[in-house]
Parts: sequence; C-alpha cells; structure tokens
Amino acid sequence: METTSASTASTAASTAAHPGTAVLEQRLDAFLKQRGLHRDAVRAEADQGVGRPVLAVASGSVLAGFGNHRSDLDLMVLVESDRLTRFPVQSHEHGTLIDVNIRRAGSVRETTAALAAEPWPRFDTVTEDAWNHRRRALNTVNRLALGLPLLASAPWDAWQAALRGAWHAEAVGQWWAVEAHRLAQAARWLLDARPMTAAVRAREAVVAALNARAAAGGQTYFPAKWVGEKLKALGDAEGLAVLRAALRAPVEPREQVPQRLADAERLAGDPAGLHAVLRWSTGVGTTELEDRTVVDRWQLRAVESARRDLPPAGADTVVWSGPLGAPPPADLLPLFVHDMVWLGVAHPDPEGPA
Repeated sequence: METTSASTASTAASTAAHPGTAVLEQRLDAFLKQRGLHRDAVRAEADQGVGRPVLAVASGSVLAGFGNHRSDLDLMVLVESDRLTRFPVQSHEHGTLIDVNIRRAGSVRETTAALAAEPWPRFDTVTEDAWNHRRRALNTVNRLALGLPLLASAPWDAWQAALRGAWHAEAVGQWWAVEAHRLAQAARWLLDARPMTAAVRAREAVVAALNARAAAGGQTYFPAKWVGEKLKALGDAEGLAVLRAALRAPVEPREQVPQRLADAERLAGDPAGLHAVLRWSTGVGTTELEDRTVVDRWQLRAVESARRDLPPAGADTVVWSGPLGAPPPADLLPLFVHDMVWLGVAHPDPEGPA
C-alpha cells in the first residue's frame, strides 16, 4: 500500500533497524551491571510455571538504546501451552522491575504470519477490535524482532531471526502512516464542535506521521512515545522541529489545528484511495422510536438521530463510509462527535493496493 515513504523502506533500512547482537548485549549488560545483576537472573524469570518456555527475548527501550535509569526491562516469553493467551508478570525479586510478558507460542506465530501476508486495511477486517488487535500484534512482534534472545530452542531461534525481514519495517511504517490519516480525519471532523479534542487528535496524527518517517529511516521500534529519540538517532532536525511545534499547548486550537493537520498529512504521504469507515463504538445501544433513533453508550449518555434506518447496535455493519477527506452526512456527524461511532480507514476495493 503506497501511503508513505515508510511503506517503501529499503531492505538496507530494515536491516539497520536491528543494531546487531553485540550492540544488544552491550546495552543489556550495561543496564544489568548498574543494578548488580547478570543475564542468568533475567533468564530465570522466563519460567513462571505456566508452560515450557521456547523463546525468551529481552526487549524494550533499554535494548532499543532509548532507556534511562528509570527504565524497566521487558522480557517477552513464548511458551508451549494450549490455553494461555496473555500473562503479564511484574517481577521485583532482584530489586529491578522486570516486566515479563508471556504469550502462547502458536498464537503469536499465527498472528505474525497474518501480519506479513494479509492485505491491510480492508473493509471486512477494519473494526475497532481488529484495529486494536493489530496494534498489539505489531508491538509484540516488534519487541521479539528487535530484542536479544536469552533462551531459544529450535525452530524458534530461526523464527525469531526471520522476524527482522523487510516486511517488518513495511508493516510498522504502514501502520503509522494509516493511523496518521485516521487521526487527522478525526481532528478535522471534531474541530468545530470540540476544538480542544481536535487539537489532541491532530497532535497524535503528527506523532504517528513522524513515527512513520522514523520507520522509513530504519528506526522501527514501535512504541510511539519514543518518536523524539528515534528522530534524534536519525539526525532528523526537521522532524524534531515539527514534533516540538505539535507538542506545544494549543492556545487557539481553531488556528493551530490546520497547521498540525497539514504537517501530519504531508509526512504521512498519499492516502492512496483510503476511505473513512464508521462503525458502532463498543458499548453502543440503539432504540427506535416513531420518528427518530436514540443511540446510547453504556446507557450513560445518549444522542438522538432523526434517522430510523441505522444498523442495529452490536453489528459490524458499516454505518457510513466515504473517501478520506469527505465529510459524513450532517445528521451523522453528531454520532461521531459524541463517540457513538468508531472511525477506521480502509481500502474499499479488495483488489486495490496492499
């Protein structure tokens, strides 16, 4: 999918995203030495009694080169288990916070294969749950790919090494570019009714677009909050200037949001035929009356709509879609403003760009 230069990141840039085993070992050992620890102490945390570990990878900001004295150490562990899905453990046993995240090996392998093979984003797969699932899946595979394996049995050692392929950089860059377009669209629709919220979404759009720019340069570490460090590592003075401007408090949001949107869309690149897709938000209910429909969220607040042809709540039916940049019908916009519908973006044509 041609949404940004990040989606065409070269193999060389992708390879540069992984600094090499020696550098990772140096970063981990320096972090542990400051705390009087050795790798064996971290390796021992992999076995939490919930399944046989087949892969344990030290990861996170410390291994990415962005950590500081307040950082914790992340340990991603894959186990052979038929029932386990997610099992977070925070260990303080050694006086250092080690954030142990345990996943079922088979599920992670299947999810990773889908990230590499399935076209995205598509109408039939772009839902709120699916969007969040892809974000979590990218974060998991990113930490596994860029981290240092402390324990690896065959064939998982080769599988982990293969995660560093060009598809990885492309998937990360694509996510951030698409997310930037989605957030920019949200900011545009919110500007008149909720200008401060629009300013927040516009700032998030800039951050997402800069993460896509960083990924194109080879800085593919996924967490968004490290975008400034990624740009510093790339020597990207222009990107840092855009970031500083976006992080300033919006004193006059109606005046400042347009510039943020322009920056985000310029950095994110051509949306390449993306359409906005509105589906019901989680927790929405609908009640049809004689001449209107009442839409509520968790039965705590409600919005009246003059429409009586809205799809039933709880379905993944598209409430409305249109080309990115086009406004929704005026009578549907309040549903978005009041969080009754979730905004996704997707390619309407299954044969379109992947």
